[in-house]
This record gives sequence, C-alpha cells and structure tokens, in this order.
Amino acid sequence: MNGAVPVRWQPALAWRAGRLAALLVTFLLLALPVSAHVGDPNVFFDGHAGAYPVRVVVRPPGVIPGLAEISVRVFTNGVEGVTVLPMRWNTGRQGAPPADPAPPVRGESNLFSGELWFMRDGAQCVEVEVHGAAGRGTVIVPVNALATRVSTMPDGLGWILGAFGTLLVALAVCIVGAAVRESMLPVGAVLTTRRRWFARVITLLAALVMGGAIWFGKNWWEAEARDYRNNRLYRPVPTTASLREQQGQTILAIERGADAARRYGPLVPEHGKLMHLFVVREPELDAFAHLHPEKRSWNIFETPLPPLPAGNYRLYADITYEAGLADTLTAPLTLAAPVRPSSASDPDDAWCRHEPFTRGSEALVQTNRVGDATLELSVEAALVENRDTTLHVRVRDAEGRAMLLRPYLGMAGHLIVRRQDGAVFTHLHPGGSFSMTAQQLFELRAEGKLPLNVAATTGDPICRLPADASRFAAPVPEIRFPYAFPKAGGYRLWVQVKLDREPVTGVFDVQVAGAEAGR
Repeated sequence: MNGAVPVRWQPALAWRAGRLAALLVTFLLLALPVSAHVGDPNVFFDGHAGAYPVRVVVRPPGVIPGLAEISVRVFTNGVEGVTVLPMRWNTGRQGAPPADPAPPVRGESNLFSGELWFMRDGAQCVEVEVHGAAGRGTVIVPVNALATRVSTMPDGLGWILGAFGTLLVALAVCIVGAAVRESMLPVGAVLTTRRRWFARVITLLAALVMGGAIWFGKNWWEAEARDYRNNRLYRPVPTTASLREQQGQTILAIERGADAARRYGPLVPEHGKLMHLFVVREPELDAFAHLHPEKRSWNIFETPLPPLPAGNYRLYADITYEAGLADTLTAPLTLAAPVRPSSASDPDDAWCRHEPFTRGSEALVQTNRVGDATLELSVEAALVENRDTTLHVRVRDAEGRAMLLRPYLGMAGHLIVRRQDGAVFTHLHPGGSFSMTAQQLFELRAEGKLPLNVAATTGDPICRLPADASRFAAPVPEIRFPYAFPKAGGYRLWVQVKLDREPVTGVFDVQVAGAEAGR
C-alpha cells in the first residue's frame, strides 16, 4: 500500500464529512420549528429619558442565561443613538458590562431595538440612554429575570443530531487509527502486522477515551439540568388563605410559605403599601376588591374583607422585595356565605360588583357609569395578541367635563387586567407595568446611595410614596396605559381612579384577537 495515500486522502475525507455534517445540522436547526411559551413577563415603560419622551418594552428570556429583547421608541426627532445596559441588583453600574448600542429598526421612525444577555436570575434592570440634539437622557427600567421554562429539543432533531454525532465520533476514531497506522511510514514502506495491531490497540483506546468523555459530558449535562429544574427554575411562592371572625368582621389572613425568594430581603412598600391584594370571584368575575393587608409577621398579612358575595375567589397579592424583585402571590379562597358589611381597615381599599363576564367587546370605545362620573375606555385599533397598544381612559362628569383626579396610591389611576380563564393577570399604571419601588431602588444603587446588598428579613422598609404624587391633583384629560395582551381571548378590565375622597372602579370587557387576525 502506498503510504502517501492515507496521509493525503483520509484526513481530507474526514474534514469534508465533518463539514457536511455541520452544514446539515445547521440547516435542520433552521428548518425545524421551535416552540415558544407565551406568558406575560414583558415590562412596559412609558415616560421620559431625560428630555426625550420614550416607550420602552423589555421582553425577558424564558430561560436563564438568555437574551432579552429591548425596543425603544422615541417620540421626538433629533435622536442620534440609543444604548442599553443591563445591571444586576447586587452589582450596580460598576459590575455591569459595557453598554450595547440599540440600532434603529429599518423602515420605522425613531424605533430602536437591541438584545442583552441576562446571565443570572433575579432582579435586573435595563438602563436606556438616549443621546441627540437635547443632550443625553437616561431611564432605568426594572425587570424580573426569572427562568420560567425548560427548553426542549424536538424528538426528530434529537435522533438526527445523535446520528451525526455518532458519525463524527467514528470519523475521529478512524483518523486516530489511520494516523498511528500509516502516517509515519516512509513512502513505499510495507505495513507490518505488528504495526497494524498496534494501530488497532490505539484505535480501541481512542474509542474508550471518547466514549468516556461523552459519558462524562452526559452526566455533567444531566446534573446541570437537574440543578436548573430544582433550584433555578422559578416556582410560585406557596401561599395559603384562611378566614376567621373577629368582632363582627371577617378577617382574611394571607400566609407566605418559606421560599428561596427570601434571599432578596424584606418587603418594601409599593405606592406606600407592603401588599396590594386583588380579590376576584371566578368564573363570573362579577365581584372585585383591591385591598391592602397589614403585616403581622414576616410571612402573614391580614385584612378585613369588604361585603363580598359567597363563591369561589382567586387572590392575587403583589409584593416587592428590597432587592428590586417584584412578585405576585396567588391562592384560592372560598366564601361559604356573603360577607357582612364592616368598616375597612385601609382608606384606600376599594371594591365593586358588576354583571358577570360573558364575552369581551370588540368596540373601540366603551363607557361605564360609576356614580356621578362616566369612565370611558378607548383604543386606537382592534386589540391583537402581542401587539403593543395604548389603553386610553377618560373621566367626565354629567356635563362631559374632565373631572378632578386626585392621586390614588401615588398614581393618576390603576388598571387591573385579567383573562377570563385566569391565565393572565396584570396590574398596570400610567407609566407602565414595572414596579416603581424597584425603579427607585435601582436608581439609588446606580448612584451609590444604597449598598449593593439587602438587609435581614427583619429590616424596616426603606422606600416611601413618590414625593411628586401631588402633580396628579389636577384635571387630567386622559390616562394612558401602555400594554400588549399576551394571549387572545376575553378579558375583564378594572379601572380605578380617585374622585374627591373615595376611589371608584370602572369595569370593561374587551376581546383580543389572535395574531393571525391581525395580519
């Protein structure tokens, strides 16, 4: 056998086969569909970055590490560029990577888009910087970076990749055997039996080494997957609700179970309250309450119930940790009998009764009469899932004039969204869906005014109601809520504003079309 042939031909054949396999794998990865989980993790911000009015939408990844998508629309001209910077709660700006440019989106006006890696779970924020004719302006948007799903590979793709992996290993083993057997032979030399057996032994050893590496890699990957599922995958905090009678009042107790989220420190007030509790009767959605329980211990909150009818309820409790992580606790509740009227423990508590939910309305404008006020909800176009929109709310008196809106929990208004089946529940503000307290915490840490750690769970809250809440005590033409409904279907919306001394609640039903209908 000519010794030059194995040296020149076999490695080249293996290289070509490996290249072909890689190309085929790449083609299959691009060709096969990838399923995605549709939830409601997106964060909306509508406000200013310095002198620039902006709307920021952050779409965090469902797996961590993962890429978050950030889109920034600037509602003015003269913008020269936009950068985005991720910051973790316990690293601040000093521990953050360099900011990434968000290039303009082709075919759009003043819309910029970028992607950022979230490498670890927990409370994160995205600092958006806009620079242009009006100088530089920044805004911090808090985000929950939580692993909410496990990415899976289609069965067919797994078999195909396994077949190509087996082929690549076989080619690598053949290359080792050919190299030992013939690569060092002089031209024209005859391959001896001893060398042939020596090459076979080395080939067997190479196969064992590669098999051991594959076995080690498989075990390592399975250990990482178990750790991801058991320790890093987000799970709702176990929460229970119980009732008791006390001095003619029905007291609701909310108890949080022990959970890993306690490492994010004690709770801090959001709009001046440690907990915002929403009580919704299901499936009718005809009874609703927005309550503010008092903290009895680190894990127990209590509040008197307002006059609610008997039935099955779903509780949603919004809380914020000192680290900047916002969470919503959920629990079922059954009222065997109607709750007797009693004095509420918090003057900001509000509740209402309405007609049972039947089907959402596709009307672009709806009105709801509440006492002497008329609440109007309008949208600019038909609602479509995952399409950014703005919900406009106007409050008028009997003569059609704009009414004086007083600050309700530091905001001009609140909007609570729930899908008919309970798959979506969101608490919105005119500024967006982010936590204002978390934004304050990130701003303080970025400025070096707050340590990059959290106190023990017995620590006192450090945040208070925004000092500029009084700016809402004036006739407001309308309140705007930025949002994108994550799923098609029927939704009930509760709009809450404060007129004079009492908060009032308007109820609206909307229908969200599927993505195919919006094309």
